[in-house]
Amino acid sequence: MTDVLSTAARHSSESSEHWTPQNIVELARETMGAIDLDPASTIEANHRIRANIFHTREYDGFTKDWYGRVFLNPPGGMSDNQQRPVKSKCRETGSCGLPVGHTHEGVEASQKKWWFKLVQEYREGRVPSAVFVCFSVELLQNTQLKTPSGLRIPLDFPICYPSKRVAYLRSDGTVGAQPPHASCIVFLPDRSIETVATQQCGYLNRSIAKFVRNFSALGRVVVPQSMEAL
Repeated sequence: MTDVLSTAARHSSESSEHWTPQNIVELARETMGAIDLDPASTIEANHRIRANIFHTREYDGFTKDWYGRVFLNPPGGMSDNQQRPVKSKCRETGSCGLPVGHTHEGVEASQKKWWFKLVQEYREGRVPSAVFVCFSVELLQNTQLKTPSGLRIPLDFPICYPSKRVAYLRSDGTVGAQPPHASCIVFLPDRSIETVATQQCGYLNRSIAKFVRNFSALGRVVVPQSMEAL
């Protein structure tokens, strides 16, 4: 799910909804074969994603086990260790919904937390493959710091870098303001699928080959050498 309208909004969670353009959703569906789970969604958003199962904010999918092929466009902004949004000066104003004078523990970028949650589920084998919509390539930098032990960062996986900035949608379906950040799409491949020969990258896992073929329509796709012939 998820309209990042300004740098301030992204960091303060003032606007955490930025829906994925439909063409990206359909490329993800074609690449994985289906979308079994969208763990950060809304009822309205799932009319477009059409995941077999989806989790809303109220259900708090972050705290649940995930199963199946995942499409994830994570919430924006900052959040605490209870997944509560952290907004600019909310301790003085109560704008986050908590009483004035409250505190937030474990404040971190939501996008980063959801990335590592996805990778944990992937490592545990509950998620065979996934498409992660990274709405700010800052994630490629900040996941290199304080990386949880044993978990991989986006740069370890195939990534599509769109040739122009992705125009996310508002919750009413209209196109949002000019996006202030470049986006990328990260693919966690199905490791159980056999290797095939491709013109672009030599020998690749078949699911990676499909990602390269499908998402090259958006921009440059880079496959880490460690993923070749997976």
